[in-house]
Amino acid sequence: MRKTDKKLEREIIRELTQVCEAAKFAHEGFIWLTHEVDYQRFPQSLKVTLVFNESVSKDVLLTEFQALIPKVQFALEPVIGEPLPAAQIEACREHTLQ
Repeated sequence: MRKTDKKLEREIIRELTQVCEAAKFAHEGFIWLTHEVDYQRFPQSLKVTLVFNESVSKDVLLTEFQALIPKVQFALEPVIGEPLPAAQIEACREHTLQ
């Protein structure tokens, strides 16, 4: 990873951490988020995954997910220089082992 890639990674983590911490309290069923990126194809390869509790209903998950998309986009826009396309943001449920 190049020095510029490391700097970008730190900025992405900083911005997404702020979104994550606020979302834990403001969005029902939201637990955490993660991202992955290939800096050789940045920003097209950046993908953000929003993780919700498995017990939250599908309707609530979709409502909360739709509300979080613009927050993620707004947070990352100064870092990547353009709004992150909604198609690069996904939601999933956390499955706990029984």
